[in-house]
Amino acid sequence: MPDWNEFYRRLKGGQRVNSYLTRCRDLTCLRADDAHMLVIAADSVGGIGSKPLDAVQAPPEVVGHFALRVPLMEVMAAGATPFLIVDNLSVEAGGYGEAILAGMKRLAETVGLEDSIHFNGSTEDNVMTLQTGVGVTVVGLVSHADFRVGSSKPGDRLMAAGYPKSAPQHRVTVDDPDILELRQLLALRRHSQVADIVPVGSRGIRYETAQLANAAGLLPRLDGGALDLALDVSGGPGTCVVFSWRGSDLAQLTEYVTAPLTPIGWLESE
Repeated sequence: MPDWNEFYRRLKGGQRVNSYLTRCRDLTCLRADDAHMLVIAADSVGGIGSKPLDAVQAPPEVVGHFALRVPLMEVMAAGATPFLIVDNLSVEAGGYGEAILAGMKRLAETVGLEDSIHFNGSTEDNVMTLQTGVGVTVVGLVSHADFRVGSSKPGDRLMAAGYPKSAPQHRVTVDDPDILELRQLLALRRHSQVADIVPVGSRGIRYETAQLANAAGLLPRLDGGALDLALDVSGGPGTCVVFSWRGSDLAQLTEYVTAPLTPIGWLESE
């Protein structure tokens, strides 16, 4: 049986609520049984779409894709297998809402969530909406042994996969080769020399690198490679990730990851 007390001690950057519930980084983790946890992540999008009052104009299918991408990546990066997507659309169901949902479902299909049973949600059909609003929650299941948050060790290399991009500063497209695809994230997750992975959000690479290190009680040291990246630029819809790596040959990673890979530093003891 897993030692849950040792597990909670390992999550130095987490906030333990009780023996079943803890918050680590942007994840809420709920102990499901003696060996498994539910991992929950959420995100929202507002003012991006093709409604009259949207500040950034984008097709609804693209909005759906990137709205789901963030929490889906967060759950998968932790080692969990997603099984439920809750889509709360503050727009009408017909036409516009269907297009947002279609974008979500196309992305979900790439990680095996192909059936409607994997989706639940609601729409706003009582009043006219002039601006796009989307909320998404993803729930996954992970075993105690496979949960990777806080698994980094002193001496691990720090790497970035993909480049940080976010609207309106950048043009963000689904097929951008500079963006890490979900399949590539899964390849990293399955790699034996990759430890912890953190999707980069609105606070940028520097912040997420500190979060990765803090979860393991370590300190990040950034080197010259980090200067090639915009460390404080928003990664918006999870366009890149940072991760800890125990390998030495980048060719081992480029075989699976076509997005740009950048060594940015290492981890050391406090």
